[in-house]
Amino acid sequence: MCTRFFGQKRAFSKFLQISSQVKEALANGEGVVALESTVITHGLPYPHNLSTAKSLEQKVRSSGSHPATIALFDGKIHVGLDDEKLEKLASSKTAKEIGGTTVASTMKIAHAAGISVFATGGIGGVHRGADQTFDISADLQELSKTPVCVVCSGVKSILDIPKTVEYLETHSVNCVVYGIQNDFPSFFTQKSGSRAQFSTEKLEEVVQLLKTSKSLGLPYGTILACPIPEKYAADGDVIQKAINQAVREAIEQKIASQSVTPFILSRVNELTQGASMKTNIALLENNASIAGKLAAKLVDRRPITVTHPQPSTSSPRKPKVVSIGAAIVDFEAITTEYLKEDGASYNGQVVQRMGGVARNHADALGRLGCDSIFISAIGDDQNGQFFRQHSDRFDTNRVKVVPHKPTCTYLAVNVRGNVKYGIVTCEPLLSCLTSSLIESNEDALESADFILLDANLPVPVMTRALEIAKKHEKQVWFEPTDIEKVKKVFDTGMVGAVTAASPNANEFLKWAKLCHVSVDPSVIDSADSVLELIEKEKTKLLLNTSVFVVTLSNKGSAVAYRNKLGQLEYQSLPPPLHMDKIISVSGAGDSFNSGVIAGLVHNKTVVESLQIGQECARLTLQSTLAASEAISSHLLA
Repeated sequence: MCTRFFGQKRAFSKFLQISSQVKEALANGEGVVALESTVITHGLPYPHNLSTAKSLEQKVRSSGSHPATIALFDGKIHVGLDDEKLEKLASSKTAKEIGGTTVASTMKIAHAAGISVFATGGIGGVHRGADQTFDISADLQELSKTPVCVVCSGVKSILDIPKTVEYLETHSVNCVVYGIQNDFPSFFTQKSGSRAQFSTEKLEEVVQLLKTSKSLGLPYGTILACPIPEKYAADGDVIQKAINQAVREAIEQKIASQSVTPFILSRVNELTQGASMKTNIALLENNASIAGKLAAKLVDRRPITVTHPQPSTSSPRKPKVVSIGAAIVDFEAITTEYLKEDGASYNGQVVQRMGGVARNHADALGRLGCDSIFISAIGDDQNGQFFRQHSDRFDTNRVKVVPHKPTCTYLAVNVRGNVKYGIVTCEPLLSCLTSSLIESNEDALESADFILLDANLPVPVMTRALEIAKKHEKQVWFEPTDIEKVKKVFDTGMVGAVTAASPNANEFLKWAKLCHVSVDPSVIDSADSVLELIEKEKTKLLLNTSVFVVTLSNKGSAVAYRNKLGQLEYQSLPPPLHMDKIISVSGAGDSFNSGVIAGLVHNKTVVESLQIGQECARLTLQSTLAASEAISSHLLA
């Protein structure tokens, strides 16, 4: 198969005219998006076709990639057109010397030119009545043999969508819906009722799918089906009604074969008084923008995907993780004696250390070779000074100092390795945190490889952080911190933006209740029982998360995660350390999470990352610190 593709490229070479800009982008390993030209030559009237062509190219550029509009000029295949050629293509009647390219031909040409992503409006499909006419678009055949990702809005409803999706599946074409719900779009409307292989809001998952297919040498194409943007959905419903009417008229007038599509499109434009053209352009622009982002991520060499190229004289780029939440000065009373509620004094030790869930993560992540940034607030007091003296492993420049407010503190009573209870004073300070703190640090979130949020944050602050994370398509790890605080992330209305979560046993029971899942409390008696429940109720419980960890103290942990193909896998982990060897449990879960996050952003597999997390937890369980000083980047080797 690989030999056939090489031969195809060689055969194309004498006809290909690749522009200098596209050549340079490909040589430099930058994102390039192919754009078809049939929409210019046949899809839209002049001058709308020209303005749309330029707009699509600009959408690709704004998304971080280079456009490569493809067309035929004077017997040559041109990949990348300048303004003069775009004008000529848009204003000329297509003749022998000028021609537009369809989806099928653009795919073939893009692949020959070394371009992996192609944006269009909609693909062709299986026509209604194909069982009699055998009318099936060449687009589907090309998708079955050319490894290019086609970013589109599905297929028009004038086609037989269920049969089209079935054809694609039969011919091993990856079909992914870009969105929360797995409902294949029908161009002008968001849902057709047909399902793809899976859906995702993360372009990183599409990147992994494409890279896995490439590494396996698979020749099949991929469809990334993008539903019509919400603000155009109402127009889409109106257009769909017009399409249904046009289809009925075509049947009544006995219009058949190749005359059907032109008749329907023309009639729909008449019935909607031009609204279909406006919405069509909006769809094209949306797809071009998404394709630009995908192409940029496909060649992005940050550690979360592939190794970042650096000159031999410079240090490798560290993956960046931003932790947002509480900075707390911890006091812990530790004893191995059996306590009675008799007012007596017991032998033990009292330690002071830095704590706070987000701060613990920031510390551990800094030790694990990450560019660790911490966003929080402290008071201008002695405890605030203690924080500054013990924060050398991460960036504290974005920590706000609040005058006349006490730094958060926490007192824990640890009896024989278990925290019996704790008392915290955080509200006076955390109530001073506002959304403006997050907004003023948007640059850090935008450039992060991962974001960690702890549930100590006020709901409005958490909401704003999740909104910004979703805007920039960032992975977010949510740590509930307390059974009463689990609800906060649901109160944001943005729980779908969370890509990883790590509740403990009781927090998991609360999470299940908030997800409207009935749970027998005994389910947390074993990791296997938790995994059985998650598998049974995965749609409700996992929401949009890719990694879901339930820690069960001395019973280990239950982990559900998605592999590179988006498929769910389940794993139970043993306790990191035997109970009689535990010095303090404080911070162990945070160390575990940090190990997993560090592994992921250093391009480790989920399984490898879980192993790193286990080792980080083991080290911290043997320490009085919330993040053991023994945690280091050597664990990633």
